[in-house]
Amino acid sequence: MYYLKIFICIMSFVLTSCSSTIQNNGLSEVKFNEIKIEIGKTSKKDLTRKYGPPIFQSLFNDNIIYYVSHKTGYKLLDKFKTVKLSIYEIYLDKKNIVENFQEYSEKDALDIEISDKETGEDKDAVFILKEILNNMRKKNVQN
Repeated sequence: MYYLKIFICIMSFVLTSCSSTIQNNGLSEVKFNEIKIEIGKTSKKDLTRKYGPPIFQSLFNDNIIYYVSHKTGYKLLDKFKTVKLSIYEIYLDKKNIVENFQEYSEKDALDIEISDKETGEDKDAVFILKEILNNMRKKNVQN
C-alpha cells in the first residue's frame, strides 16, 4: 500500500508536468475578433466604450493606439512561448476618428514601427516592452 501511494504521487507529478498552461493577456481572443472599425466613422470613444482603453498608446504620437491579444503557453519548468499574438494598430486624426488601421499577427508583429524618431537613453526598446506588458497586465485584471 505504501508503494502504491508513492507511485500515485510520482504519476500525478509526471502527468501535471506534461500538461501545458495557457495564459491570456490583453483583450480576450473572442473580444479581439469582434473589433469592427470603419475608417472615418469609428471614434476613439466608440473603441473605448466597446473594447476598453487601448492596451498601449504610442509614446511619440498620441494619435496611434494599440489593441493587443496575447496568448502564451508553457509547461512546467519550461519557458513561456507565444501561442497567438494579434495586434491592431489604429491611427486617429485630430478629432480622434479612425483614419487608418493595420492588423498584425505574431509573424509580422516585428514590422510595427513605434516611431521614426530616435529615443533618448532613458527610453529604449526594453522600456517600451515593459510599458506594453504593464498595460496588458492592467487590462488582464479587468477581463
